[in-house]
Amino acid sequence: EKLKDAEFLGENSTLLIAEGDSALGGLALGRDYTKYGIMAIRGKIINALSNPEEKVYENEEIKLLLSAMNIIPGKYDSKKLRYGKLAICTDADSDGYHIGLLIMAALAHIAPQFIREGRLCWLRSPLHIVHDGRKETYYFTDEELEQNRHKIKGEIQRNKGLGSLEPEQARESMFNPEYQRLDVMEYSEEAMSLLYSLMGEDVVPRREFIMTNVDFSEIKE
Repeated sequence: EKLKDAEFLGENSTLLIAEGDSALGGLALGRDYTKYGIMAIRGKIINALSNPEEKVYENEEIKLLLSAMNIIPGKYDSKKLRYGKLAICTDADSDGYHIGLLIMAALAHIAPQFIREGRLCWLRSPLHIVHDGRKETYYFTDEELEQNRHKIKGEIQRNKGLGSLEPEQARESMFNPEYQRLDVMEYSEEAMSLLYSLMGEDVVPRREFIMTNVDFSEIKE
């Protein structure tokens, strides 16, 4: 019940990984079901970079993810994938970003070639919705909203998350080419090294990164 497959599977289809059942509703109805499948994960999946191998492969969310994509650990074959791409689809907040990192960590550990091939994406959800009485306009970051504030007319709604999107809003903001932000995660050795440092067992690199890069006076969550 966590997986709703696309009508047509294969290289041109994309599996969306959504956060919880509430997010599943609007996305499931708003997507183009012919080429977008959708899978809901409950809570945060196990961190594949800081847990023993056997524990990782016993995790129900990991097993479902690998089954939905037809990724066999140690025997990755892009020609046998059920979906050509996988798209992280979480709320635009710190929890959503963390879930995205956990999905990246799982694929980096189990099937790094999947990321090298440009198959891992992030489907962004709108953070702000502007209603002007005739239509809605979508902005995906606070910075983007501020850059356009001078020309905005109407009511500005800060979106609480994917679960608050109506099917029509999800269809328009996330699947209409005019607004869709489907970012491909580009592979680099530097990025993988940083991912392993921040998500691995050793807490020292993570603590040093946080203390060096985070301005705690700006933290809003």
